[in-house]
Amino acid sequence: MASSTRQSLASAKQAIQPLLAKADLAFATELFAVSAGVAGSAQLRSLLSDPSAEVNAKSGAVAAVFSKAVSADVLGFVTSLVALRWSKGSDLVSALEQLGVYVIASIAAHTGKVDALSAEVFAFQQAIDENMDLQFALASKTASTEARLALVQKLVGGKASAEGEALIREAVVASGKRRTGSVLESYSKIIAQVAESLVAKVTVARDLNPAQVERLRAALAKTYGASIKLNIEHDASVLGGIRVQIADQIIDGSVVARLNQAKLSLA
Repeated sequence: MASSTRQSLASAKQAIQPLLAKADLAFATELFAVSAGVAGSAQLRSLLSDPSAEVNAKSGAVAAVFSKAVSADVLGFVTSLVALRWSKGSDLVSALEQLGVYVIASIAAHTGKVDALSAEVFAFQQAIDENMDLQFALASKTASTEARLALVQKLVGGKASAEGEALIREAVVASGKRRTGSVLESYSKIIAQVAESLVAKVTVARDLNPAQVERLRAALAKTYGASIKLNIEHDASVLGGIRVQIADQIIDGSVVARLNQAKLSLA
C-alpha cells in the first residue's frame, strides 16, 4: 500500500469517528454498495483516484452516481473521502470496504459484542478452510452472486448476529479474485484493531481515586464513541499527571512530558 493511500485511510478513519455514534448496519452496507459501484466502473475509479482531477468534478460524480442510493451521511462521507489522495482506484475501493467493516466492528464494540463478532467471522472462515466443497461453491465463476448469497443465508441465517451475517455476506460479494477465507481473515484483523482500541493503558505516579477514574473513563468514551477499559499502571518516573495510550495513540499529560516540552521551547 502506497504511503498516500495509508495516510488517506488514516485520515478517513479520523473523519468517520463523529459518525460512529449514530452509525448503523445500513450505513456500513451503503459503504459496501459504494465500494462495489466504484469497483464496477473503470471510468469512475479512474476519476475518483486521479490526483489531477478537480475536487468538484469528483464530488459531482459521487453525487450523480450515488445520491439516490445512499443516505446523506454516507454521501457526505464518501465525498470527503474522494477529496483525499489515493494511489490507485483499487485502493479507494479497498478503503471503502475496510471502512464498512470498521463501522460494523465499532457497532459491535458499542454494544459489547465485538468478541462475539470476531468469533463468528473466524468460525465461518474456519468452516470454509476445512470444507473443500464450500470453497469451490463460494469461488465458483459460474454461480451468480445471488446463488452464493443464498448458500450463505442457508448456512448462517439466524445463527449469526446481524453484524456477523453482514460481514460474511460482504466477504462473499467482495471476494472477486480473492478467496472468501482470505477476505474474512482481513476482516478479522480490522475487528481486532477495534477491540484493541477499546483498551487504554493509563500510567500514573499515584493512585487515582474512584471519581477520577470514572471521569477519565467518561472522557475517553466520549472521545472514542465507545466504552473504554482502563488498565492502570504506576510509574513514579512520570512524577505527576497522567499518560494514556490507546492502540498507537498516546495522550501524554505527565509532568515529565510537560517539563520536556518546556525544555524544547527554551532551547
